Amino acid sequence: MKNKGNKKNWLIVTIIAIIAVVLIGYLMNRNLNKNYTEDGNKLETQSSEKKNSKKDVKTKEELEKEKEEEEKKLVKDSNHIKKAEDYAYDTKEIRSYIRDKKEYDGKKIVFLTFDDGANHKITPKILDILKEKDAKGTFFVLGKNVNENTKDVLERELEEGHAIAMHSFGHDYAHLYPGRVANKENILSDLEKTDNALKEILGEDFKSGVWRYPGGHMSWKGLEATDEAMEEKGVAWIDWNSLSGDAEPKSRRPETAAGMVEFTEKSLQMSGQTDIAVVLMHDAENKTQTVEALPKIIDYFKDNGYEFGILK
Repeated sequence: MKNKGNKKNWLIVTIIAIIAVVLIGYLMNRNLNKNYTEDGNKLETQSSEKKNSKKDVKTKEELEKEKEEEEKKLVKDSNHIKKAEDYAYDTKEIRSYIRDKKEYDGKKIVFLTFDDGANHKITPKILDILKEKDAKGTFFVLGKNVNENTKDVLERELEEGHAIAMHSFGHDYAHLYPGRVANKENILSDLEKTDNALKEILGEDFKSGVWRYPGGHMSWKGLEATDEAMEEKGVAWIDWNSLSGDAEPKSRRPETAAGMVEFTEKSLQMSGQTDIAVVLMHDAENKTQTVEALPKIIDYFKDNGYEFGILK
């Protein structure tokens, strides 16, 4: 009887042991599968994060392109793009050096200015030369020339780092200065019409605070009240202290490109302020000789240590 009891006990123990082994094996296998799943998910997550990380990291070329696009944007309420800010100078201050003989001891700067544009005949040729020579300029446009037809030229002026300024709407002396005396209302009307034309073509963020009187401030009487009104509007006027002679009377006008370079140099020397040069030229449709002379004029200033600036 005792042997039978032992056998029975042994059988029970064996069955319990087998059940325990099976249960332990099941639990271990379950945990193992769980770990595999978690590790797999981790690897998948890490792989996904790496892919997303690669997407977030921009290449040098992409960063440079973004910077270039940002620099081409207009400085809000100004007449130039962001890239041009480093060489854009306050018009009123520059005027004080060339007109009021304010003392100046800085670097030599030349401001190439072009009146009477924009058009498709001469202005693009001027822009081509400036680009080729890595020089900058300020374009004093007539409001009547600012329209959809010249939009591409005006946009190019900005995009290539130049400034756009105002030179009245119609360049009509009799309207602006009847009897050679300034008519404040007519001048301010021209200013407003030109400003509106520029905003319509270049956008509401465009604002030029730079003005040149047709014929020059020096040529007319009674401009004091108009000057004051312009200043209240945030607009500064400027003349020049050097000129190529391309709009002088025929008796004084240079007949060759070389003559224009000489005229530019001599007129600057006569002004008494040679470290700041504001050069008057024109980009009207008949100024072919200006196009011919411009590369040589640029070379003259480069050879004499000038940097190029724009007026703001």
